[in-house]
Amino acid sequence: MPTVNQVFQPPLYWQQFEELATGLLGEVYNIPNAQQFGRPGQAQNGVDVYGRSKRYGMIGVQCKRLAERDPNGNPYPGGSINRKFLRDAADEALAFAPALSIWILATTTRRDTSVQGWVNELNDDWRAQGCDRLAMVWSWDDIIGYLNGFPELQRWYYEEVIKVRGAKDLDGVILSTIAMAFSRPAFEVPLHCESPDEFLTALSDTQRAMRTGELLDRESRHVIRKAVGGWREVANLEVRDGLSGVNKSLRHLRTQIEQGLKDHRIRHVNGFLDFTDMQFAMHLEELRNECIEILNRVLEIADMPPVS
Repeated sequence: MPTVNQVFQPPLYWQQFEELATGLLGEVYNIPNAQQFGRPGQAQNGVDVYGRSKRYGMIGVQCKRLAERDPNGNPYPGGSINRKFLRDAADEALAFAPALSIWILATTTRRDTSVQGWVNELNDDWRAQGCDRLAMVWSWDDIIGYLNGFPELQRWYYEEVIKVRGAKDLDGVILSTIAMAFSRPAFEVPLHCESPDEFLTALSDTQRAMRTGELLDRESRHVIRKAVGGWREVANLEVRDGLSGVNKSLRHLRTQIEQGLKDHRIRHVNGFLDFTDMQFAMHLEELRNECIEILNRVLEIADMPPVS
């Protein structure tokens, strides 16, 4: 595996991830005619990208960019990876024609010993059944290594999608995603103008952006921005410590809101928040402002514009 000397952001959209997987398959296995298989909605037999290697034969790749699910509850090229999912996807790929010699699960998740163990178990079972096939997993760590090992692929894909070169750039992507999560009505309009459900959803979305680097659209609930991990992935220690404070204040704010709804210091009145305890309302405003103030101090350290 090549030495990792650049850091890259996973593609935001699954189409882009499939395009990257096509380029990777072509470079890693010297398959100039590697191509995507079918289109979304068509039966693909566990394969999104395929090509024939002179040395290894037919190779298929299934792409899983951790993301939203389709109307049937199935993951788009994305979605959680567990043992059952891996097994089902591998079994589905057995129907691909012509038969595959190598089946690869490519994912934007970090390298995971559990997933690697399931792949080894799958290969043992195939071997015991006399199935001449090898299963592999490309984690995002592996893909970063390949990107650093193939400069042409990096230049081709980097210009259009990745846009991140080092730890400082990666910190900037994470911070800008978090700042965007806070630049929403839940942190701008007076609390009494918010509905309880929408406000709690906004807090949950902001916590998710802090924790995972994924920001959801308020209406569609689709991921509209994705950084490589959340605040814990920030390299700058001072910035990371500051974001830890933001995360703590945000968690306290949400806990207080939920408690206020339980003990009726906050009520639903005509779809909006109504407070029976004005001191409690002022306390919540202070907590909300505290989140913004800490975040703005962090953004100043990173030489980035504040949120309003």
